[in-house]
Amino acid sequence: MLRRFIPAAVAAISLAGLAFTSPASAASLPDRMYGCARGDICMYSTAVPSEATKIGIGRGEDWESSMSSPSYRPVRSVFNYGFPEYEDHVALGTHTIGDQFTGTVCIHRAEDGNPAAGIRAWSYAQEVFKIDWINASKYPCNE
Repeated sequence: MLRRFIPAAVAAISLAGLAFTSPASAASLPDRMYGCARGDICMYSTAVPSEATKIGIGRGEDWESSMSSPSYRPVRSVFNYGFPEYEDHVALGTHTIGDQFTGTVCIHRAEDGNPAAGIRAWSYAQEVFKIDWINASKYPCNE
């Protein structure tokens, strides 16, 4: 009887310990990457994000350009380092500078082991005029 009890007790204690550990992605990603703090989406003037080329940030809230808060431009890349509890993806309203093409693009967040999953780069400079934090299951991320 004791032989069966000890392995079962060890397994139960091991599983209980897992319940109190934090997710790997929260622990292994640094507080800042490319000059972008955790929880933000950052925009850059070059196709390769770097702290030196950062031109703006969104701090986890929805935003739309207006006369008092003009759009971000010229944006060549974006890094989503967002970790809001329920809204971890970002739908950006953009259009190519010098063109009237307007679209919405979903930017996934940086992932443990793959921070580049949060990067989106463009060949042509963009103007970002809207930031919507959304859940990955909502449009346009669910495509």
